Amino acid sequence: MSTTPLLNLSPRQKWLVRESFESVLEYSDSVVVLFYGRLFELAPQTRGLFTIEIRQQARKLTDMLASVVEALDRFEQLRPELLELGRRHVGYKVEPEHYRVLVTALMWAFGQALGAEFSRETRAAWEELLGAVAGVMLEGAAMPGPGES
Repeated sequence: MSTTPLLNLSPRQKWLVRESFESVLEYSDSVVVLFYGRLFELAPQTRGLFTIEIRQQARKLTDMLASVVEALDRFEQLRPELLELGRRHVGYKVEPEHYRVLVTALMWAFGQALGAEFSRETRAAWEELLGAVAGVMLEGAAMPGPGES
């Protein structure tokens, strides 16, 4: 288990993430359409990484974001799940640089859907959170899979 703090959000930043995520959920259909459109625009090669129907994939993304937001006060407990998710994504051919593009596309989609509600301060809180999530997933991606040493 990591001894360094994974997530250093202030109480206000946690509040901003939670409040903005409620709005994201209200506009979730628009957000995911915007997100995937932007992702495929920024990194067309990622389109082939999605083998399941995009609505099902969008639901998985929304569910994972909900889990992360729900775990803001106990982020370390989410670590094993995120490590495993990162390890599994290696099998899906996800490359380390895809994480950066995904965060960029997601931040853009949030900004488009939420407008003024997605302030600079709210954006910074989300970037901190998603940076921590990506960091743990990348750590998991670097771990040997079953049967590897």
